[in-house]
Amino acid sequence: MNAYLSNLDQIESWFFNLAEKQLFFLPKKTQGVNYRFEPIDHQQSLDLLNYKPTILPPGKNIFPDDEILFSYYKDDDGHYQFSQGVTVNSQLLAGVRACDLKGVYLLDEVFSDGVKDSHYLRRREKTDIIAFNCMTPCDDHCFCEAAQSLDFQMGADIFITPLFSTSHKGQANEEQQCLLEVLTPRGNELIKSLESTECSSPQDLKNHAIASRPQPFGRQFSAPIEQLAKAIHQKDADSVYQQYAEQCFSCGTCNLVCPTCYCFETKDELNLDGSSGKKTRHWDACLSPGFAEVAGGHNFRAEPAARQHHRIRRKFDYLPQRFEQTFCTGCGRCGRQCTTGIDIFNIVNDVYLSVQESQE
Repeated sequence: MNAYLSNLDQIESWFFNLAEKQLFFLPKKTQGVNYRFEPIDHQQSLDLLNYKPTILPPGKNIFPDDEILFSYYKDDDGHYQFSQGVTVNSQLLAGVRACDLKGVYLLDEVFSDGVKDSHYLRRREKTDIIAFNCMTPCDDHCFCEAAQSLDFQMGADIFITPLFSTSHKGQANEEQQCLLEVLTPRGNELIKSLESTECSSPQDLKNHAIASRPQPFGRQFSAPIEQLAKAIHQKDADSVYQQYAEQCFSCGTCNLVCPTCYCFETKDELNLDGSSGKKTRHWDACLSPGFAEVAGGHNFRAEPAARQHHRIRRKFDYLPQRFEQTFCTGCGRCGRQCTTGIDIFNIVNDVYLSVQESQE
């Protein structure tokens, strides 16, 4: 692994240079206070360090909604001709925080497991990622440290750690040094156009920067995540799930903004000519009332409490057993975007406390 030092001015110039060569996405402030990963605008000022988490995580650029899986038409000889999906162009996602990087890594694991998802993997192979480490909590909703996502690096081509306090506004960009760790061969290619100096002691500099973080970093669970997972696995805590279900509209927003939710449904769309069409896939949501409904009208999770229970078990029990990683990254999006303020952080804490009370 190679490491380099550069300042924010140099990094911003580098980003604009890279954007001339491929599709380049960065967090961009939209109307109001929200941010989205959008193509870089050469007129925009870059907010690399203190942006509020985007509404949708960057992984959705690799796993898009309304994706064409294949299309078909009948030729003049009456034979059906098929073509797979659409042309996939290379893209670069920059400014990706560690919690969202972990989300991409977990999607990589899911879509590579068993029968590989060629549609996802085709996009992933053409996606480069430049991630940014967090020196201060992004807002009051985050709990990335508690969810073991802080400092997560796997899946990035380059991982950037600011060597200064990101909450301090007074420093000029040229004084704001950053450490860039190159983690892949593709990262080595990307960094060639950056004005930088090689770093001989990256771990010492990184450790010093990390030591300056506020403690605790973001919200903290009532117990270590391993104990939470054990409690969620052993007990149902039905009263807790029912309490939150009474607030829930079953809209599925929490699923749609989650960086690790990957469920989808497919649709066959026939054109009016009757001889051509396409198959598409769309994001689905386990909080939706019809998610677990099968032929004949039976619904395995007809009640909202059962759907909340299923969601928590997937994030902290079922999938962690399979992939050895908690599938909640602590990004805080579900609580931030929920119409009624339901927050997975609170649900998990309340389940744990309920289990502890039942054992006393």
